Amino acid sequence: MKRFIKNIIFKLTDRILFLHQNFRGKQILSQLKSHGEDVFIHQPTYLSGLSNITIGNHVVINAFVHIWGEGGVSIGDNCMIASHCAITSLTHSKESQLFNQVNLALPVSIGNNVWIGTHAIILPGVTIGDNVVIGAGALVNKDIPSNGVYAGTPAKKLSTLDQFS
Repeated sequence: MKRFIKNIIFKLTDRILFLHQNFRGKQILSQLKSHGEDVFIHQPTYLSGLSNITIGNHVVINAFVHIWGEGGVSIGDNCMIASHCAITSLTHSKESQLFNQVNLALPVSIGNNVWIGTHAIILPGVTIGDNVVIGAGALVNKDIPSNGVYAGTPAKKLSTLDQFS
């Protein structure tokens, strides 16, 4: 009998967590500048500057992703963003006497059919082209052209994706 009750409690708890996660994801979507169809944002995530973030169709943003959208973040169609990624369109000015006095807002643009691996970091002002794979742990500090695989710190081209050329 105890096992039966524990199983019921487990199933109810699991269902409540799922419903909460789904509700939170929809709540975030409703505050975005725009979003397409079939967008799923796993929780927990941290997104700021929601009114400056656009997301295309068929996009998955996994748990523990941080997106600072104050400078504008655009994510294209058919993108996957793995857990623990950081995408920031906001930084501090190195020209300022005190670094925390002046913020710079630089837009980030992520093309269509992009897969960003776990723990990757996308810095302000970066554009990532279409059909790109960003490897796990990569630091993207410069624009990335379409049709390639990039990894490392800073991210460098490893290969092309010939089927898209």
